[in-house]
This record gives sequence, C-alpha cells and structure tokens, in this order.
Amino acid sequence: MHNATNNPQERADGVMNEVEAFNGAARGRIGARRATNAIDRIGAFSGTLYVLLALLGSALIGERSNRAESPGEQILEEQQRYAENPWTNVAFAVVILAQLALILFVGYLCARVREAGWFATTALVGGTAALIANFLSVSIVIAVFVLRDNISTELARALQDLDGAGHLIQLLPLGVFAVFTSVAALVTRTLGPVLSWAGIAIGAMSIVVLAASGLPANDEFFVWPFLLILLWMTVISLRFGFARNRTATPDGVAQTDP
Repeated sequence: MHNATNNPQERADGVMNEVEAFNGAARGRIGARRATNAIDRIGAFSGTLYVLLALLGSALIGERSNRAESPGEQILEEQQRYAENPWTNVAFAVVILAQLALILFVGYLCARVREAGWFATTALVGGTAALIANFLSVSIVIAVFVLRDNISTELARALQDLDGAGHLIQLLPLGVFAVFTSVAALVTRTLGPVLSWAGIAIGAMSIVVLAASGLPANDEFFVWPFLLILLWMTVISLRFGFARNRTATPDGVAQTDP
C-alpha cells in the first residue's frame, strides 16, 4: 500500500513546495559567494599582470623617431633601432607572456559568470576574438622585424597599417567582452552594481566610438577607450584577487526571502 494522497489540494501543495525548494536552491547557487583559493587568485591577478606586461613591453621598445622622410622608411628605421636595442628580445618575450596572462584572465572571468548562460558565452566569444586580434598583431610585428632587410618600404608600411587597423577593430571584441562579462556578473551577483555598470558603460562606449568614427587616419583617437578597458580589467582583477573568503551558501540549501 502506498502513501500517495488522493486529496488534490494536498498534491498541489506538495508540488508547490517542491517548486519553491528548487527556486530557492537556484537562487542560492547564483547569489552565493564562492570561496577563492590560490589557483583562483592566479586567474584573477592575471588580468593585472596582462596590463603590466603590455605596458612594460611597450616601454622596453621605446618611442618612435621621426627622422625618416617617408612612413615606410621610418618603419624600417625603427626596425633597425629595435635590432640594435639589447632589450628587444626581452620585450618580445614580455609581449608573449602578456598574451598568456590575457588567456588566463578571459578563462577565469568567464568561468566565474558561467551561470549567466548566453551572456557568459558571448563574453567568452568576445574575449577569444580579442585574443585572436592580439596574436595577429604580434605576428605582423614579428614578421616586419624579421624581414626588415628584405622588404620594401611600401610593404613595410602596408604591414604596419594592417597592424594599426587590427588595433582599431580590437575595440569591438574588447567592448563585447566588457559589456557581456559585466551583464553576466550583474545577473549572477558576482560583481557589485558599480563595477558591473561601469563595465557595461565602458564596453558600450568602445563599440559606439568604433562604429561612429569609421576608420580615421589618426589611430590615436582610439587610445583612450582602449585605456579605459584596461583600467576596468585591472580594477576587477584586483577586486577578485584580493577578495576575502566568506562562508558560501550550500547548493542544496534554499534561501528564504526576508
């Protein structure tokens, strides 16, 4: 003999209790703060490491000179100066390590907000596209440096312009990464509303600036949106890296509303 009740009201109450328990557990999983271990902190701090290594690589290369008559000659002159610079090999190594740090940060951040569904997936796609653009840019720079004695000034300028266009287009995937990571963090309560809305605003502004400006001759116009994204990445990297561990809500325990 089974214990099932024939009372429709009791069956309905039982179903409602199960639904409320499921919803409470889901809210607990989304709203709970996860404990941060040493491996997580490595992933978190990789965002700050990326920014520092990228800036260090640029500093080791040095500033451009304007002594050449044509842009192509100036580019080849710069490549020769790089070859005479004892820090050039170190600078290239630092740039490669910066890309590795960015890979770790994109993976870590998207894993933190994976409960947000397609928001997190879109953030991962944006971060991956930014990585591809970075790798293409680094490949072009290395190719021009290696072939500096065997290419014409016209080809050198064409490759340099291709690298510059890649930097401009990079604002789109970086903007998508910032917007959808911030939306996912807002949905999952991974970040506070201030950092989340700041990321949404910075990412959306980067996309709008790129779309509204087209392809201007002076790429310096795009420096400040890129720097804002780097600043946002640094802030949230430090936020996650220095986060205190708190007692996380167990997945099976439903949270009750006050």
